[in-house]
Amino acid sequence: MLHLDLYRVFEDKGIDNPHHFLKQNGFTAHTTSRLLNNKVESISFKHLEQICLLLNCSIDDLFSWKNNDKTGLYKNHELQKLKRGQPKGNITNSLKQLPLNKLNDVRNYIDQIAKAGK
Repeated sequence: MLHLDLYRVFEDKGIDNPHHFLKQNGFTAHTTSRLLNNKVESISFKHLEQICLLLNCSIDDLFSWKNNDKTGLYKNHELQKLKRGQPKGNITNSLKQLPLNKLNDVRNYIDQIAKAGK
């Protein structure tokens, strides 16, 4: 089953209050509630684009897929890329627990990734 997995993305981005974040960025309270509670049968391209721009992510980052098929029919399907493991938690909390010398290593690694992405 395919579903919108916004809480995972917000957690990865270190956003503690997704409801407030979306409302601050132009989403109505009703839409925000529906999106965050995965009570959507459809979502507009406008909302998908707006969320992706706000979170600097792609559309496939917003979705997760759980294969309920026991036959193995879809084992090589492209949707397998959307299977998500257990949430790893907020990266900010992980960073807070690192000693200062390790934080410098993380900064250097982030700089390398950022330069490679340009």
